[in-house]
Amino acid sequence: MLTLIGLYTCFCLLRIASSSTLTAPPLSALVIAFENVYDLSLLANTLSDHGIDATLIIPGYAANDLYNKLIDVEVLQLDVSADKPMHASKRSLEVCDSLFRDKEILKRIQEFQPTFTIFPALRHDGCLVPFAKHIESIPVIWIKNPDEELYAFECTRVALPVHSGGFWARLSTSFSGRTIFSSVKNDYLIPALRLATKYLPDVNIDLEHLYSDVRLVLWAGDTALRSDFAPLTELLVKIGCHHCRGVYHLPENLQKSLVEYRTGTIVVLLEENYETLIRELAKKLPQGREGQAVIWRNKSNTNVARPENLFIDEDVDRQDLIGYSRTRMVLSHCTDTEFLEAAFHRTPLICLPRDAHESRNAARAVELGFARSTEAANDHASAVEIAQIVNEIHETVAYRESARKVSVAMRDQLNPPSDRLVYWLGYIARTKDDTEKFHRPKSQARTLTEDIQLFVGLLVGVIIGIVCTGSAVVARYLVTANKVQISKGRYKQ
Repeated sequence: MLTLIGLYTCFCLLRIASSSTLTAPPLSALVIAFENVYDLSLLANTLSDHGIDATLIIPGYAANDLYNKLIDVEVLQLDVSADKPMHASKRSLEVCDSLFRDKEILKRIQEFQPTFTIFPALRHDGCLVPFAKHIESIPVIWIKNPDEELYAFECTRVALPVHSGGFWARLSTSFSGRTIFSSVKNDYLIPALRLATKYLPDVNIDLEHLYSDVRLVLWAGDTALRSDFAPLTELLVKIGCHHCRGVYHLPENLQKSLVEYRTGTIVVLLEENYETLIRELAKKLPQGREGQAVIWRNKSNTNVARPENLFIDEDVDRQDLIGYSRTRMVLSHCTDTEFLEAAFHRTPLICLPRDAHESRNAARAVELGFARSTEAANDHASAVEIAQIVNEIHETVAYRESARKVSVAMRDQLNPPSDRLVYWLGYIARTKDDTEKFHRPKSQARTLTEDIQLFVGLLVGVIIGIVCTGSAVVARYLVTANKVQISKGRYKQ
């Protein structure tokens, strides 16, 4: 009798366990980065931190761009050479071809069986959307800069761009978006689909419905950075600062060195070709115990003579430097991720933008009141200008107060970005086989304002057409009548 009771109890427990969400199969993600390796490695690390098995695939030449604190993330490198300079689209096609030909990586992916395949839309979709279908994984789009946003919105219809400025500015922005889409389609998308057809003959590839299986779009931004589009579905998920966290202690030796400088620390996130600028800047800042320290996160040659207040470290985590209690400001190019990290940790910025996207971020940071921007080049003269900006920010409380307000706005949200990321990944995994797909965006979206503008435009066009036609008829009648009068000789003397 006791045996029967025991068996019945075990049976009930098994039924309860089988219906529990705790026994659901674990989620896994394959993150593929032909570009933006650092930011996508941060994403893979966040997924791993939240219990999602993460594997990252990158080109071999970009191994040095990885986030240096990856935990439990398997990194697979494609054998691609970067010796010859080439256009970004051609480079992506080369990496795509390498992925399709790498049997070891393909075997590893088959063993891994990822629930999701996450990748950028721009210069990735023609290769990786068919690949995700081939391995029976859910394709998830990741977007970062404005070009990627315009391209992804055109393809997925998850949002409508909101054009600011006057008529000509809106026309220029709209034309720019169409140009990006057309250029990528001709230079990358169509050749990539040919490659996919060659290597994946079992996949039905239709250019018009390429994105039919894409239901989740991850936006690697925040409204503090920009908000120039209107979402059309909840499946456009804002995850900009998903990796932002509290600050850990700096290494003991570095901490001890920086504390010696009582005026604080300047963090530099620039690359090697700014070395002269950084050394000259360090020389122009106050020296000694009452001076300022400069910490440069880089792999620069530490054997070269440098000012005593300049420290170089390649291993310390970037967020720990930005959020360090004695950090007074950050020298940065103002990429999206650096902007958000500085804003999150309420640290003023000095922006040295290199392109239009970074200039736009710099302008936004200046607008929010916690940054200054300069087009400083790699020369000695610009160090004087930056030293003056450093002094101004250090002596002006308004910069740090503005940074604090932005930080509070980013932190004071109902759900942290990492929680939103994990929840919506789980949602699309649970509803993978649903036929309704309630959150799928409409293929076309139009506003009442657009309809009114179209009606007004047609009305004005009709009125102008009638007026022009009437004027032409009257003019023709007058000319004809005049000719008739002349032919009858009525005006002859």
